[in-house]
Amino acid sequence: MRYRNRIASVLSRLKNPQRKVTIPSPSSNSSADNNLLDGRTVLVTGGASNIGKAIAIESARQGANIVIVDIDDTARASMERDLAQFPSRVNSYNCDLSRSIEIDRLYEKLQKDNILIDVLVNNVGVEYKTRSIVDFDHDEWQKTFETNVFGPMYLTRCITRSMIDNNMHGSILFITSIHQWVVRRYASYSASKGALGMVVKELAVDLAPHGIRVNGIAPGWISEDADGKPMPQRAAPLHQCSIPPCYIGRAAVYLSADYYSLHTTGTVLKVDAGLSLSNYLVSR
Repeated sequence: MRYRNRIASVLSRLKNPQRKVTIPSPSSNSSADNNLLDGRTVLVTGGASNIGKAIAIESARQGANIVIVDIDDTARASMERDLAQFPSRVNSYNCDLSRSIEIDRLYEKLQKDNILIDVLVNNVGVEYKTRSIVDFDHDEWQKTFETNVFGPMYLTRCITRSMIDNNMHGSILFITSIHQWVVRRYASYSASKGALGMVVKELAVDLAPHGIRVNGIAPGWISEDADGKPMPQRAAPLHQCSIPPCYIGRAAVYLSADYYSLHTTGTVLKVDAGLSLSNYLVSR
């Protein structure tokens, strides 16, 4: 009986571990500064904040020239100051990616400024929090797909045509989400990210003959507090916290750099600390 009680006690502790969650701090290891994107020009949409900002900074750290596209002029100006610490050339433009006419104007400005894009990061996106089909809003779905899918596709068309015309073996990245696979309860958002997941595969095949790689990154919960620290998230098996944006930036560098990913295309890299693996069996 004693042994049965001991076994029951051990199993109970394994099932309900009473351990303190230690949230890791993001690493800023300077030894990773290897100029993996030296001489490349990286365009990041929604590049003045959060994930887009992190991608721009990590790319600049690796020697890339940066083009920031964002509708927030104040944030763009702040981002330009943040990037001044790097020897990169920085250009920034205001553009509403949900409107094709503004994308045409953006492309004209890039041509006028003699800027050729090696890496396009389609990061910009919107999310509406309507849960039920009973509350279906046609304009909400239209805006979501214009911003998250149609705009990025149109910009990608412009940039890839330039790559092909200039015989450039470039890289296209789409920032999707784990909610291309996992229910979010915001149907318009999840559906748009699901569409991007298939876009990555289709374009990878379409553009492979031109030496243009197409990949995606599917983040989990990306957040940090005012001090730049991750937030607690017990549903994430690994570290049980949110993911600082810099790790998405580093994933973007990995997929953009020929040194690592010359033979990688049609891949969506999931960076979610295992959050998408969580379910009622895993978390209990």
